[in-house]
Amino acid sequence: MIVASVLGEIFRPLFELLAGIVTFWYAIIPSYGIAIALLTVTVMVALSPLTIRSTRSMLQMQAIQPKLKELQRQYGKDRAGLAEAQQRLFKEEGVSPLGGCLPMLLQFPLLFVMYDVIRGLTHTVTSHHAIVAAPLYISHASKLYKNLVADRGHMDFVGINLALTPLHLHVGFVHALPYYVLVLIAVGIQYLQIQQIASKNPTAAAANRSALLTQQLTTVVFGVIYLDVPAGVAVYFLVSGLFRVAQQEVMWRRDPVLRAHSVEARRRVAEQRGNGAASPTAPAGGGIFGFLGGKKGLPSAVEGGSDGPATPPGPAKNKQQGSKNSYRRRRGRRRR
Repeated sequence: MIVASVLGEIFRPLFELLAGIVTFWYAIIPSYGIAIALLTVTVMVALSPLTIRSTRSMLQMQAIQPKLKELQRQYGKDRAGLAEAQQRLFKEEGVSPLGGCLPMLLQFPLLFVMYDVIRGLTHTVTSHHAIVAAPLYISHASKLYKNLVADRGHMDFVGINLALTPLHLHVGFVHALPYYVLVLIAVGIQYLQIQQIASKNPTAAAANRSALLTQQLTTVVFGVIYLDVPAGVAVYFLVSGLFRVAQQEVMWRRDPVLRAHSVEARRRVAEQRGNGAASPTAPAGGGIFGFLGGKKGLPSAVEGGSDGPATPPGPAKNKQQGSKNSYRRRRGRRRR
């Protein structure tokens, strides 16, 4: 309790900032759910520069995975030597090993902050043997404060009280079903976000399945947490997941660094599918036709590429060559 109280005082300015943003949006659109959603969008826009940098860092880490695996093979059980070699590689490539983890790591403090903000806004006290709302962190003159007091601390939105937690409901499974659906959607969006990143670089995802599996299991952990926090917190993370999915799609299309990385990843996959002899991490040949899978379905070697395997002679070509050889033999017998 003492630790929680100290942390509450340390983070109180942040609680008041986020509650103030909710108050601002609620004054424009008097809906608890929409106000929380607009708070989420505001926070995500503010964090966009950090998201872009961390996404780039994550892709750089994916790109050097083959080099990291080669170092692990070289150094074997020499952990000190491996750590030193990895640090040199990170420095040479300009990669921060923790840069790509920041969005995931930030979710935990944001979870704590949003939990306290929602709890503060729906805070109630007992007065004259009656439970009355006493919202924290916001002005008593605000529209949000007055409506929360009138609603006795309830934050009703599309039939869900955003102040309640799914595990602490005592209304039966049918009435609690919307809360579980909300949690399921929030977890599904997070899972979609992870799969979206993996689909942009399938070669790296296949080479580092343990990291991908860890990220996928993290969504399950968050799902369990969402069951024990106010539904308003799940709304926050549902909207933030949707925002990140849309943001990542725009980044892949517009950001020159990410576009170049995506094109390179697709080129390698296309080469791997069209040329069984090619290595998944080897550079593709055949110019632009190597990326497109070959002109009119032909291997890259036919188009002048030097990296593809030689095209085996087809039946028609064998027949033509055999006719030429037969003609030469008949001609030789006539001369004799």
